Amino acid sequence: MLHNLSLRLAKSLAFNGGLDPSRIPVITYGLEIILGIVVKTFCFLAIPSVLGVLPQTLAAFTASALFRLPAGGAHCTGFARCLFGSIVAFTGIGILASFIGGLSNWTLTLFYIVLGLAILLTLSRVPVDNPSRPVKKPEERVRMQKWALGILFTYFMLVNILPLTSDLIFAASLGLLLQLFTLLPAGYKLMHHYDMLLIKVTSSITKGGR
Repeated sequence: MLHNLSLRLAKSLAFNGGLDPSRIPVITYGLEIILGIVVKTFCFLAIPSVLGVLPQTLAAFTASALFRLPAGGAHCTGFARCLFGSIVAFTGIGILASFIGGLSNWTLTLFYIVLGLAILLTLSRVPVDNPSRPVKKPEERVRMQKWALGILFTYFMLVNILPLTSDLIFAASLGLLLQLFTLLPAGYKLMHHYDMLLIKVTSSITKGGR
């Protein structure tokens, strides 16, 4: 759906703006990224806000997303499926953190355990190849490992310097733990099954609506 909308907008911009039609794929790609960011931002602000767990959800999402940049990991094959899964997962963590995070006195212990696991997986598995962008050069792999370790060190410093509440630390720890799971073979299998399930569900709904 997002791709089709981007394609229509790109064609309109190209034909009405007198641009070379050969640029349509490039324009489509750029518009798809921009529209995707807008849709994701709206959903990640609106839904958790309605549920009253915006800070916790953003803490979980940020901890996961920043580490994912250099680390890689399993992901869905479609924008809508990725968005739906992310909203459910991170909002769920936000809700859990709002109820449990503020009551736990072992939040820092959990954070350090997850951080230790993240360091081990970074040294042993990062970066996890994306089929669309495999990392083949050894020097690039080392660079991305250093990048990931730098992000983890930043998390350590933020937790020890900023006056973060325990529910935010709890949410961030679970968000990072979720991202670590996507680096493992079990995470790839689970993501594949989830992706296939949603494809079947959406296909059935589409056929049923005809």
